[in-house]
Amino acid sequence: MAGLKTMLKRPAIRSGFGVIGLAVLAFGAAWAVASLDLTWSVISPLHLALNLLVLTPALLGVAALSLKITAGAIGRDVPNVLALQVVSAANVAELLPLPGGALVRGAALVKVGAGVGEAARVVLLTALLTLGVTLALSGMALGALSDVILYWIAAAALAAVLVVFVLLSRHAALRYLVAMVMIRLVTLAVTVLRLVVASAMLGSSFGWIEAVLYSAAPTVGAAVGIVPAGLGVNEAIAAGLATLIAASPATAFLAIALNRALDLAVGAAMVLAGSLFRTKAGVKNN
Repeated sequence: MAGLKTMLKRPAIRSGFGVIGLAVLAFGAAWAVASLDLTWSVISPLHLALNLLVLTPALLGVAALSLKITAGAIGRDVPNVLALQVVSAANVAELLPLPGGALVRGAALVKVGAGVGEAARVVLLTALLTLGVTLALSGMALGALSDVILYWIAAAALAAVLVVFVLLSRHAALRYLVAMVMIRLVTLAVTVLRLVVASAMLGSSFGWIEAVLYSAAPTVGAAVGIVPAGLGVNEAIAAGLATLIAASPATAFLAIALNRALDLAVGAAMVLAGSLFRTKAGVKNN
């Protein structure tokens, strides 16, 4: 099993899965557009602008704050500008044929003084915390929306959160543990709002609980780790969840895909802006 995991993490293997994922994303998007009979006249520019100019940057800001809390938990401090640059770069790096986002965050912690092992451990544990909190709330939403009682998913996820809490408590004070959970709840709230706005942009309308259910898709897709950035995987998971509650899988697929595109666009713009700023600063100093 360990050998299989090592093989699946190889860049060449992940690149291959990335191509497959991109194909799934492209064909899935075409299917979703055809299923919804979507035209440009249906698209709401107001909701698109709200998502692109307000909510997506806000999510990056929350991610930057989350990174600062993580660093603080191990006695380090990440400057505000650096934190924003790191999370923006991490969004783009997820497309690389390696676990780019985690490496970028880990490297940032090392840059501010954390040991390599310490940085790797806290990045892994906080990723598990994110997965646990997201699955817990998504499991509750699934239980509320479906005829099948699936609250056991939420219970199992909460148990996992407690385990991660215990492991993190060996290295972080209680106030940081509480802050880690709270910032993840804020992240989830912004993510849910973005999904609601994305569905409105497509001429549809997600209910709030339905959006909470779909919010698990990007987190679970990232946890799979084989396909860079969860290309096609996130969207397929959302579509599958939609079928469980007799909702529109096409709308769920496109909403996740749209938010992914906005994440990458805003993240890339921030990385480019940071690069230009550093270049100009370097020229002035010289």
